[in-house]
Amino acid sequence: MANNDTELFRELMQGVKPIKSDPVAVVSYGTEKTENHALKREAAVAEERTDPAQGLTDEVREWVEPDGIIEWRRDGVQDGVFRQLKRGNYEPQASLNMHQMRVKEARVEVARFIQDCYRYGVRTAVLIHGKGKRSAERPALLKSLCNQWLPELEPVLAFHTAQRQHGGAGATYVMLRKDPLSKLENREQNRKR
Repeated sequence: MANNDTELFRELMQGVKPIKSDPVAVVSYGTEKTENHALKREAAVAEERTDPAQGLTDEVREWVEPDGIIEWRRDGVQDGVFRQLKRGNYEPQASLNMHQMRVKEARVEVARFIQDCYRYGVRTAVLIHGKGKRSAERPALLKSLCNQWLPELEPVLAFHTAQRQHGGAGATYVMLRKDPLSKLENREQNRKR
């Protein structure tokens, strides 16, 4: 029976010629990855052109105590959100250990760290600056500078001295705004609802 089917097919196809056609364009619906890559590339290029620590000074304007609490938030950060940050309820997604860093190095590293966190969608980070008790000359130098630098960095929404499990008075939680890609994804997700 299979032989008959094959013969019938050949008989019916006699004289049939393949149709010539232009190459077919393949359409990809995975444009989100392309957009994501393009946004990250643009951000990386923009960062290379500018000094991330530009405008941050090495001079302390207001000293804080080694065991003192530092806190700040931009207008618009809700009380409840700030309270959650303060309590350590937002698990840090990234950290920067500044122990043994000189001021100039720390200034650049803090600025670069905040930019990287923003670019990669990190919403909560922790800076480990230490208390600075051992520095008899200038106690709490890096802590005082972090208190001064963080409000000057655009992506920072709020910060607060960390809870004991994350470093206590020697560390600071930092809450960052959403990066443009996360905002876009959030908008798309909410639109589907």
